[in-house]
Amino acid sequence: MTKLNAFSRLLDRPKTETEDPDAYHWYAMRVFNGRVFRIRDEIESAGMETYMAMKTVDLMRDGALVYEQKQIVPSLLFVRTDLRWLLGFKHVHFSDILLYRSGKGGPPAPIPDSEMDMFMFVTSAGKGADVELLGNDFSCFKKGERVRVVEGIYKGAEGIVKRIRRDRKLLVAVNGVAVVAISNIPVQFLEKI
Repeated sequence: MTKLNAFSRLLDRPKTETEDPDAYHWYAMRVFNGRVFRIRDEIESAGMETYMAMKTVDLMRDGALVYEQKQIVPSLLFVRTDLRWLLGFKHVHFSDILLYRSGKGGPPAPIPDSEMDMFMFVTSAGKGADVELLGNDFSCFKKGERVRVVEGIYKGAEGIVKRIRRDRKLLVAVNGVAVVAISNIPVQFLEKI
């Protein structure tokens, strides 16, 4: 039996009424060799939810202004699924993806829904125009005021405010995966938590 056939059996397994709906979590993966859209489409065709942080950029091509969608965090794909399905998918796509894990050699790290919801909100609220990637290590940014945005398109977003390159930015993170900074939020739109 081929790997793909074995994986197809995992996909076709019947869901039981006793299956715990809480077993579905968000997981992050790095996709290699420019295959992120192909992998996303394959996951979605299996019925799983995915998310990629995208932004619209202005480009000049042949003297014409063109708008293009680009990933804010290149090659990063989030999937909401159960661990068994994720490990089966990883087995089939061994050289195409890297799963973010909890500790060296640990199991894939589930992302708390509240953290993922906030990340999806801030990376999609303004078409991603004001969002930039700062890396994946949130620990070096934790010193700052914890705030909530009370007005504007990011209303409800929570994060840490920090001055970076003389500009005040709101930092939101998926711990161990990505830290993004949002600029151009007026100080009067922020309240301390």
